[in-house]
Amino acid sequence: MRLPIFGKPRIIACAEDFLEYIGLPRGCLDEALDLLHSLNVKVIVYDKRCRGNRIKLNFLGKLTDEQKKAVKKLSEYDTGVLSATTAFGKTVIGAYMIAKRKTNTLVIVHRRQLLDQWIERLKVFLDLTPDQIGIIGGGRYKPSRIVDIAIIQSLIKGKVVDDIVAEYSHVIVDECHHLSAVSFEQVIRASKAKYVLGLTATATRKDGHHPIIFMQCGPIRYKVDAKKQALLRPFNHKVILRNTAFTMKNAEQKFSISHIYSEIMNDQKRNMLIVEDILHAINLGCSPLVITERKDHAAFFEQKLFPFCKNIIVMIGGQNTKKRTKVKHKLEMISDQEKRVLIATGRYIGEGFDDQRLDTLFLTMPISWYGTLAQYAGRLHRIHADKKEVVIYDYVDKQVPMLSKMAEKRLKAYAKIGYISTTT
Repeated sequence: MRLPIFGKPRIIACAEDFLEYIGLPRGCLDEALDLLHSLNVKVIVYDKRCRGNRIKLNFLGKLTDEQKKAVKKLSEYDTGVLSATTAFGKTVIGAYMIAKRKTNTLVIVHRRQLLDQWIERLKVFLDLTPDQIGIIGGGRYKPSRIVDIAIIQSLIKGKVVDDIVAEYSHVIVDECHHLSAVSFEQVIRASKAKYVLGLTATATRKDGHHPIIFMQCGPIRYKVDAKKQALLRPFNHKVILRNTAFTMKNAEQKFSISHIYSEIMNDQKRNMLIVEDILHAINLGCSPLVITERKDHAAFFEQKLFPFCKNIIVMIGGQNTKKRTKVKHKLEMISDQEKRVLIATGRYIGEGFDDQRLDTLFLTMPISWYGTLAQYAGRLHRIHADKKEVVIYDYVDKQVPMLSKMAEKRLKAYAKIGYISTTT
């Protein structure tokens, strides 16, 4: 690609050199033992993991049959990853494993949204008192040392990891596909936990760094097939491919995705096609989610849709705590009978957002990565009594070769997650 590679290692090494020994990530233990045994090397194991403090907890929920299979498999090992689709109930399984292992637990997340979500879920599924759920992050440092939820950035300052990380016997890494980030990896390295559980919907990374996940959390112990999971849901899954007339000057050239997004955002004909489709969905009684990658694009849709729907909820990055709380409260106050539209940036809505009513997704800007598409589609998969079908509107820009190829990748991804496509 003719890009400079100076200072970039050919091999990414996760081992550490110490004076008396070499430190390997915990996920490498089984393979290391197998290798040594195959060479007839006698192995003596000294277990110096943190045993933590015993806690008395009861799980108050009820697992589905598929969830029971998952926890049975996870319980056979001290470490490992659960790879499951959005709406499978990974947070519920995390709560169950906390109750089962009965030891002090640290839940690591990377966003405030996820922290708030875990607090809400733990209150529902575990018999914890409010003072037993500690919080580290979002301007607060109030660990309970029983069950604590922490935002990763609050556990590390520079290259120094908070000593509290080493005190827990059980660590849960939510959205563990982010673990290949240096700060995430440094925190999990500092943990001495006996139990480590990774939760993710996308165990494969676009940059190829996913082996780091398994080195630090252990291998995938249970994987949920997205297509089979779709068949179990009580509603149909459909994607409508909408061909657009969008084009660009010198369309054959390779443009940066940022430049393409700018061009798309300013294409009025394409934008109005999307607006008309959203209005049609509203009139059908659907609950739409409009995803874009630009804040200005979100503002455009808000302006165009407001005359037709009074409940327009905009959720974008950069909103302060007060604004997020206000938006969340407004969303909760809208009854099921009222029309509404959610408009959000993908980075904000992709992880850690739940709304059972959502049934229609408008993918207003092109993406190609399977993991991102699966995250976005997962926003529709929560069970709701009135939900009979979920629909994704995908806008295909065939006249731009690069975007046409991206659409082909999305089409394959839709098939993998159980969606049936139609073209209009």
